[in-house]
Amino acid sequence: MARPLVRFNHYRIARPSSPHRLKNWRRRSSMRSSDNALPGAIATPVAVILAAGEGRRLRSGRSSLPKPLVRLRGLSIAERSVAQLLAAGVERFAVVLGCDATLVQHEFERVARRRRCHISFVEAANWRKGNGCSALAAAPLVGNSAFLLTMVDHLLTPEMIRKVLADPPAQDEVALAVDHDTENVFDFPDLTKVEVTEGRIAAIGKELTTWNAGDTGLFYCSTLLFDGLAKAHTHGKFSLTDGIKECAAQGGVRAIDVTGEAWLDVDTPEAFREGIRRIDAAMAKGGEDGFVSQYLNRPLSRRLSMALSRTRLTPNHITLLSFFMGLLGAVGLATTEPWSWIVGGIVIQIASIVDGCDGEIARIKLLQSPQGAWLDTVLDRYSDVTIGLAVTFAASQLHDAVWVWPAGFAATVSFLMASYVTKEFQIRFHRPYPNNLINKLKRRDLRIFVIAVGAVMGQPLVALLVIGSLTHLAVFQILVSGRHCTVVPSQVNRPRCTGPPIL
Repeated sequence: MARPLVRFNHYRIARPSSPHRLKNWRRRSSMRSSDNALPGAIATPVAVILAAGEGRRLRSGRSSLPKPLVRLRGLSIAERSVAQLLAAGVERFAVVLGCDATLVQHEFERVARRRRCHISFVEAANWRKGNGCSALAAAPLVGNSAFLLTMVDHLLTPEMIRKVLADPPAQDEVALAVDHDTENVFDFPDLTKVEVTEGRIAAIGKELTTWNAGDTGLFYCSTLLFDGLAKAHTHGKFSLTDGIKECAAQGGVRAIDVTGEAWLDVDTPEAFREGIRRIDAAMAKGGEDGFVSQYLNRPLSRRLSMALSRTRLTPNHITLLSFFMGLLGAVGLATTEPWSWIVGGIVIQIASIVDGCDGEIARIKLLQSPQGAWLDTVLDRYSDVTIGLAVTFAASQLHDAVWVWPAGFAATVSFLMASYVTKEFQIRFHRPYPNNLINKLKRRDLRIFVIAVGAVMGQPLVALLVIGSLTHLAVFQILVSGRHCTVVPSQVNRPRCTGPPIL
């Protein structure tokens, strides 16, 4: 396994308020960046994460754990802040330390090894004065390049981050992601308010009486930010908002509208509980569940995933666990003993429930990957074939009939075709097949459940043949629908379907 790309630069900034020092920092940082550049590497913006604050409002009287180390559904807040940026395509990070610097740095070092990313560190000596001092301390790590800036305790969706990345600032500009939907704000009294006029930030502050948007805490900055912070410091003002005000006074702050995207500042116990609620809500598969998953498997797997999130198990571990449970159940179904069928049926149904946990854990811990989804799909097909052939083998030992193997094999083939036909539909017509009644009747959750029930009732072969026939009919309906679906040449991603409606 390749070693993670991790670089631990540690600087301590004593008095970062001098514009002259800023220029020297940028010059030295630019030299470091060019010296350390990887051959063929694609430049992506550094994400500066402010992790210097005390987090007093989140700490309870029973624990003195630094905020970045507090665990939120299986991940520390530090790891979650990095993971959400990685999911959006960011690869390099600069973390500003302050309170409990050693503990916080060790946690981020662990995250860097686990997530295989590049992290540099800087310690702001005067972080207690305000988060503007923390932001200014990052100047030597970003040089003259544009960079993202966010707080360690902000939950942001990868979609929101990508939207900001797609709208970089000009050379002397700071871009701030703003939300115009006040209903989307959790802690309204603590909201930093923004007045946006023709796409520019005209005013910002918690004290504003006239405003039309909220500050989400995600910035895409040029080095203009450091100039604004240094100027604010000369006036005895040390918050990040003070620096943004100085930049806005020069007309240098642009608004990026991210209205509709979810974001949350986790700085109170109430916000922490809201964060857990939102993470739990993200476990859903987005309306792609079948009937059995929706009403039986998912309610159970969600509870199991909440427990598993506190362990070190990864989605791939759970995928393998579900696979081997399916094989174990198939062994029970391959015998001629009714009691063994009952055990086998129960085991494959439990395996089907556990199979939902890998995706849920991936969404909880931001570990989604094409490789993981591919592994899950391949092992599911192996499991399906093994279960179908096990039932057929047991029936062949009990019935001396020539039709058993052909019928069982045909039913088992339908399980492979169910997966193949929808994936081919998406490849050929550039869209997923609708999750309608036909699609749900051929889903894996239903066929495993039917076979499990049949096994418990002592009729596994009958259940296999029934669900196999139903799956073949669903596949046939999809083929018929595909005959009436054409791709418009000028709109490759938008196929046009004619003829009978797809159910």
